[in-house]
Amino acid sequence: MKIISFIEELEIIEMILRHLGLWDIRNHDPPPPTPVHPELIYDDSDTQIPAFDYWS
Repeated sequence: MKIISFIEELEIIEMILRHLGLWDIRNHDPPPPTPVHPELIYDDSDTQIPAFDYWS
């Protein structure tokens, strides 16, 4: 693919972007950061090994 021309007229650029619904700039807060590593939770409630208190 080759570039054959550039659109440099601001009115034409605005018309194209308005037609595509991309002209209006909306200011939004950035999305909250997602944790890279989820918090790991250790749950041994279903273990078959009795608690240490029962071994003595």
